[in-house]
Formats: sequence, structure tokens, C-alpha cells
Amino acid sequence: MRRSVRAVLGTLSAAAICAAAPLAVADECGLFVDGVNYTNRNGCLLLGEDAPRNFENGTDSVVTIYADATCGGISTGVLSAHDSGTYTGKSMIIS
Repeated sequence: MRRSVRAVLGTLSAAAICAAAPLAVADECGLFVDGVNYTNRNGCLLLGEDAPRNFENGTDSVVTIYADATCGGISTGVLSAHDSGTYTGKSMIIS
């Protein structure tokens, strides 16, 4: 019981730090796609099959989602810094 209370408190503490973090360190809160934290944010990142995904952008960067697997062509969505949304695509690039 104590372990689960500690785990919950630890998770809540981490979430509170991200929510209260100043913009200068907001990048540490991460970019999550369907709950997976993308820590390597360089270049074009392959997401897999073209399917709807939940994006949570806790960074200071803009995320562009593409239907093409090579981050080319027309984008299917643009996610601003500190925003979230559901987009369909095979790849993304962070700028």
C-alpha cells in the first residue's frame, strides 16, 4: 500500500513540475505520441502506419505531422508548442 501511495505521489509531483515549469525549461516535459515520450527529436521521425494519434507537445517546438513516411508533401497537422491534439500521419518533424 505504501509503495502505491509513493508511486502516485511521485507521478503527481512530476506532473506538477511540468505544469508549473517556466517556459525556458518546458522542453523537459516532453513530446508524447500515444503516451510514448519522444526524447530524440532530431530530423524526420517515423510514426508507423497512417493512423490517428494523440499528440501532447510539452516542448517549446512546433511539431508538423505528415501522411508521407519521409516528412514530405502536405502536412496533416501542425501542433504548436505546449498544445495537444489528435492527428493522422506516418511521420513528424520537430522545429
